[in-house]
This record gives sequence, structure tokens and C-alpha cells, in this order.
Amino acid sequence: MKFDELFNVAKKFDKFGSVVFSLVLAISIALLVFPGPHGEAILHPCLIVLAIAAIVCTVVTTIYQTEGNCALRDSQLSDGLGAGVGEPNREDYYNNALPKSMRRLAATTLENTFFTKEVLSAMATRERIKNAAYFLVLLALMACRWTSTEWLLILSQTLFSADLILQWIRLERFRLRTNRVYARLEQFFLQNADINRPNDIAILLAAFTDYECAKDEAVLPLDSEVFEKLNPRLSTEWEEIKKRLGIK
Repeated sequence: MKFDELFNVAKKFDKFGSVVFSLVLAISIALLVFPGPHGEAILHPCLIVLAIAAIVCTVVTTIYQTEGNCALRDSQLSDGLGAGVGEPNREDYYNNALPKSMRRLAATTLENTFFTKEVLSAMATRERIKNAAYFLVLLALMACRWTSTEWLLILSQTLFSADLILQWIRLERFRLRTNRVYARLEQFFLQNADINRPNDIAILLAAFTDYECAKDEAVLPLDSEVFEKLNPRLSTEWEEIKKRLGIK
């Protein structure tokens, strides 16, 4: 499968995971509003099934996102260095006209990190709100004496602790690492680095591998809706960045 096909599968399961979260949140609120043994008898099994579904979504998303990252990495190396590895990208996939070289690889990585860090920043805000909302509902359920707590252990360990919090941490760490790589590559171009010097090549390769490792560690699909919303503004900003850094 091509990298875009692999990413599409990962995005579909990631979106399904968001639906699972919404259902769990709705059921949790229902338990607060309508307490009682009859409601718990129906809703508790639903929560357990949804917790299992959340784990499945996380596993499948991780597998396909990682495979997509590998395929895209090969494609980026092929595009940057003119190597015969990976599936070729469409002509306008990377927005720079540099010749095939290490410098082009640096430019495409800088472009990737620029767009990624902006999308992740928007996603992080939403993730913080989502986790805070769920945590408040969870605390409310635990504080209510009439609510059974047997299912809370399963729910908190699987859906909340293992999925929501870890996903949030991965997103925040991915964002920080991407910002760091972007800053390093920006400095690389500001200093007019010479790709024929071993030291400058090492800086470029370290930045490239750090970003690729960050993607593999996070295994998080970027939200396509957020990307489409930000893309017009970010594309304009990228053109200005290219002029400032001399990427022609």
C-alpha cells in the first residue's frame, strides 16, 4: 500500500476512536443524570465494549500510521536525493524548487515540520479541553455515592488512563520535538550551511532522523480538517519563510 492509503486507514480508525470517546462521555453523563441499578445494568456492559473498541482503534491506528511513516520516509528521501526508493510523490507535494540534493531534503523537512507544528498546536488545544472535560465527569462519577464504582476501574485504566492521557502526552511531546527540529533547520538555513561540510550534513541528518523518530513515537495522524482549515494561511507563511531563508 502507498503511504497515503496507509494514512487513510489510520485516520479512519482514529476518527472512530473519537466517536467512541463521545459515546463514553455521553453514557457517563447519563449515569450521573439517571442513577440506578436498571440504568447501570444496561450502560455498564456498553462501557466495557466501548473500552475494548478504544483499545482496538489505538492498536490499528498505531500499526497503519507507523507503516505510513515508513513509506513516506522512503518517498521523501527519494524526492530529496533523487534516489530510487519509495513511491514517488505528486509533483506539487513539496513546495520548493531546489535541485535533488541534501539541501532539498533539508527544505522538505523544514516544510514538513512547519506545517506539522502548526496543526499539532491546534490539535493540542482541543485535546486539552477533551481530557479536562472527561476528567471532570470521571471525578463527578467517583464523588457520587449512588454510582457503582466497579466499572470505573476498568474505564479509567483502559479508556481514560491508557488511551486519553497517553494520546495527549504523545501529542504534546510530538509538538515539542517538531518545534525543536523546525528551529534547528531554520538555523541551518539562516547560517547558509554548506551541504558539502561533514558537520553541516550531520546537523541535517540529525534533524531529519529526530523528526522521523518523533513521528514514529507519536503514531498520531494529523487532523485533515485542521490542516485544510490552516493550509491557506500556512502556505502564505511558508512562501515568506522560503524568501527569508533563501530557499528558491
